[in-house]
Amino acid sequence: MRLFRTSPMKKYDKNSIENITPDKFNIVNSCNGLLCLSDPYTENPLVICNPVTGECIRLPKATKAPFKLKTHADRVRMQRHSGLGFQPKTNEYKVIKMSVFERVILEVNTLGSPSWRNVEVDPRISISSLKYPTCVNGVLHWIKLEGQERSILCICFESERLQPFPSPPHVFEIHDNRHTISMGELKGFIYICDLNFSFVTMWVMNEYGIEESWTNVYNIETSVDSWSSFSWHYGLCWPVKPFEEGAAILLYHSCNCFVYYEPEKYRCKVFQIRGTRSTYIGVIPHIPSLISLKDIVKGGDNNEVLSIHSRCAKYKLPEDNEVLFLAQVFVRDLVSKDETT
Repeated sequence: MRLFRTSPMKKYDKNSIENITPDKFNIVNSCNGLLCLSDPYTENPLVICNPVTGECIRLPKATKAPFKLKTHADRVRMQRHSGLGFQPKTNEYKVIKMSVFERVILEVNTLGSPSWRNVEVDPRISISSLKYPTCVNGVLHWIKLEGQERSILCICFESERLQPFPSPPHVFEIHDNRHTISMGELKGFIYICDLNFSFVTMWVMNEYGIEESWTNVYNIETSVDSWSSFSWHYGLCWPVKPFEEGAAILLYHSCNCFVYYEPEKYRCKVFQIRGTRSTYIGVIPHIPSLISLKDIVKGGDNNEVLSIHSRCAKYKLPEDNEVLFLAQVFVRDLVSKDETT
């Protein structure tokens, strides 16, 4: 598994893909080894690429603006959200683009087709912000933020219907800090990871779509004195790999470190990422693959698959510009003073 940085920088040159440089994109999400890249300012999805094969494809341009924005304040208020997903029944990859202003406008592009299609959205659905697009079982999910309320919103690629999705019990009610909950996919299962001032809590949905199947699989205590030198409480956690049927789990913490947790020993090992100038970064968990974009878009005459290594030789993802390595910082037995006296 690779972890890609997601920090935005300069703006994308819409006239040429040959001028791509590493700081002109946000990484929206990863699906089956493909990355969806967006403009860091407008958040429009622009490119799908496979960093292993070195292939990339430009997404179609919009035929018209979704809203008539009269003022700068209107342009600031309008939000865009997107995501890449896979529909296994038809073997198709689809990109979702949502524009939110006075209402929600949803567009879908099937990778290889030359245009975007408008999809009807229930007018009762309102969106303030969407985070962590995650594709599982032919459905793309987001954590939805609406004021102080949080929930899960999803779109099924078969029905192309935007709708609510069952959440773990009470997770979104525990605390007010909405920026410490992440969502992702691990071994084909959707998970929620919640970091608060007491625990890192991980929930997994064992039977897809069944609310009662959400299971609390890990609780790592973060409030004990032995963590005084490590800022558990700040940032996000992403589970990376479970070991030996729950004997241990490896997590990534956004303060640039990996945490190896052994529940039976009640012990954590912390490995700091060295070689990067960033102290706090967002990441996208990514599993490399050899999927060729040429096979995905075959028959699409209007889609040219470009080679990053030839025509886009200057293009590199941010982490490719740095030599990174891990260093074990410390080992902590998670036992508070009260338990040792």
